[in-house]
Amino acid sequence: MIEGLFGIIDKMRIEVFPTKEYAEPPNKTIFVQLNPEKYSMKHNVEFCENQAMGTSGTDLRFNRIEGEEVSFEFFFDSSGIVPPGKIKDGKGEDSLLDTIGDIASTLKPAIVNPFGEVETVEKEVEEFKNLLMGYDGETHQTAYLKLLWGGYNLSCRLKSMDIEYTLFRKDGRPIRAKVTCVFKGTIDYKLMVAKENKSSPDLTHERTFKMNDNLPRISEEIFQSNNYYIDVAKYNKLMSFRQLKVGQKIKFPPLK
Repeated sequence: MIEGLFGIIDKMRIEVFPTKEYAEPPNKTIFVQLNPEKYSMKHNVEFCENQAMGTSGTDLRFNRIEGEEVSFEFFFDSSGIVPPGKIKDGKGEDSLLDTIGDIASTLKPAIVNPFGEVETVEKEVEEFKNLLMGYDGETHQTAYLKLLWGGYNLSCRLKSMDIEYTLFRKDGRPIRAKVTCVFKGTIDYKLMVAKENKSSPDLTHERTFKMNDNLPRISEEIFQSNNYYIDVAKYNKLMSFRQLKVGQKIKFPPLK
């Protein structure tokens, strides 16, 4: 309530998690410096294209619905005109002192010392990049992220990041940057089954093996992990996961 009286804006947050379960509190929470002016969403449906011999048309057969992709533009500015963003440990809930600090920053005149040297944004941009796409040597993965802004909530991974520096000091060091990020939505197997209204605990996925298919790749697509193809081979009583024939039907049981 006190934030509303002083025009404090609820900032977009990016929570950084170590594992795909999102069960633990996040390692870090990023509060962006400026809320995005817009964002775009992309949804893809993947088809298998089969063309019968002697025909000119293509038969499109549904394969899967890919994870949602969303694109945001984030701005970094160290000129002093805009209060800086924040990176906090854990969930990053604001305390009373944080709120008072935000109010003070809002009321403070945006005056930059003409004789002082403005800090660069290089450090902030690099820290942002490392949190979103830094490689974890223990899990052998980049970070698992959660985007939170208003009613928008997406569990995702960073797919790409473009950094554009747009304002510079006299010595050429950047003081303003636009960072465009594309995030790919993630979803665990159990939730995917629930969203598809397939509620039976004994339900399995079934795929027909096609040319150039291989069991490890299909298993990774379905389970979001490359750890289960041996289990799938055993479930289907296969002598070898490498010796599959085109047209052979393979069942993928739900994860327990």
